[in-house]
Amino acid sequence: MAEKSDFYGDSVRIVITADLHYRPSQREAYLAFARWVAAQQPDCFIVAGDTGHPLRLFERALQLFDGLACPKLLLAGNHDVYRGEHDSRSLWETLLPQAARAEGFIWLEDTVVRFGALGIAGTMGWYDYSSRSGHLPYDAEALRLLKRAVNHDADYIDWPWSDVAMARFLTRRFNSRLAGLAADPEVAQILVATHVPIFPECVPEYPSSEIWSLLRAYMGNFTAGEIVRSTAKVTHVVSGHIHRRGRWTIAGKSGPIDVQLVGSQAGAPRALTLDL
Repeated sequence: MAEKSDFYGDSVRIVITADLHYRPSQREAYLAFARWVAAQQPDCFIVAGDTGHPLRLFERALQLFDGLACPKLLLAGNHDVYRGEHDSRSLWETLLPQAARAEGFIWLEDTVVRFGALGIAGTMGWYDYSSRSGHLPYDAEALRLLKRAVNHDADYIDWPWSDVAMARFLTRRFNSRLAGLAADPEVAQILVATHVPIFPECVPEYPSSEIWSLLRAYMGNFTAGEIVRSTAKVTHVVSGHIHRRGRWTIAGKSGPIDVQLVGSQAGAPRALTLDL
């Protein structure tokens, strides 16, 4: 059973960012961004993956937001688990959660958060190749082997699990947390945060580009999207990962779902503000 953190308030202002990729050489830009976040006076702040690598830069990025008095939530991204001073498994299982908590963040992969009638659930949401381009003939084994040609995750992530196995593990646990919120009579609406996009609308198709068409397999987890789409009370979904901003309205079980991508760029962090 997932842990739960409860906070209280009538309306909730949530600021969500992703893909900070903290760079000390551009610290002034990050400090300005942190000041902007504080000026929004959020009731909740969410970082949805790819905060910084190696671990010391992950920590320094989180320290930018020391002055925020609101609850701060965090998900990991693929770049956060790149091997270096530490192996990927140690980062994922131990070091990143410890560092997040030490800097005052809630590790959202293990818990749900509730602000009155608003529930928040999230997951890194590893890609399971469900986002692969339909015109390519490759199966999961071929996509595993081809990843090294187009995606540095193959070079820098050394945990023992396959992409499909990791995605299934995360999605199963996320589904359990999400279902718990949906079944909670005190929860009226749910915000979902993911690192990897979970709907086809968010990941464009470019059949004329061979590289993009192959890369698309490693950009989303549409299996998780179907779970979210079929879960009652979900009203908002925010994701990162592909450094592309966008907004769509997608049909869900309880009505339309507002879906957004954050769209941060290198050295130019961006955030979305939701008033729920």
